[in-house]
Amino acid sequence: MSRVDGGNRPSPPTKRSEFERGDATRDTKPAAAPAARPPANATVRSFQGRSDFEPARPSPSRPTPTPVQTQAARPPPSPADAESIAQADMELGLLEEFPDADAQSGIASAMLHAHSDAPVSQNRIVERLKQDGRLESLFGEVFREDNPFVEQPHKAAIVRALDTALTRGTVTSDDLRAFSRGTYAQEWQQIGVALGDARK
Repeated sequence: MSRVDGGNRPSPPTKRSEFERGDATRDTKPAAAPAARPPANATVRSFQGRSDFEPARPSPSRPTPTPVQTQAARPPPSPADAESIAQADMELGLLEEFPDADAQSGIASAMLHAHSDAPVSQNRIVERLKQDGRLESLFGEVFREDNPFVEQPHKAAIVRALDTALTRGTVTSDDLRAFSRGTYAQEWQQIGVALGDARK
């Protein structure tokens, strides 16, 4: 009798249809490309377009700023002028002790008269009064009629100081025109006439 072998022999491989084989090839994914290897030396860099021996070139995205032209610095004053300017600054502090405009104008004109031989300190006084906004009113008060604190030499000192200030650019002709149309228009017109006579 023959006996049926229940599975000792390997079964023959089944053949796959063309359709099944096509699906199988579609399902298989191509192998990924190998990743780029980093350089062995960490200090190796890609070429930047210039040699290390060349000077650095400005980046086109950040243009080199154009240097701002500044005015030429004034030379420092001489020791005598510096002392005279310091004296004028100290005297200007006295104006704060006199709230009355008549008294302040008399003191300012007296200071200019005291510095009549020092045009640098006279110009400093005019400069500070202009910065403080008191130049128009104080000099107008000096030329106001019947001001008991002012003498004629003080008026002459103001005209001389304004002449120096105009020469140095501390006061401009535009300033004088504006003052002659302001609160002390009549007084500044007198100053303008006296200043014109002094400049002849």
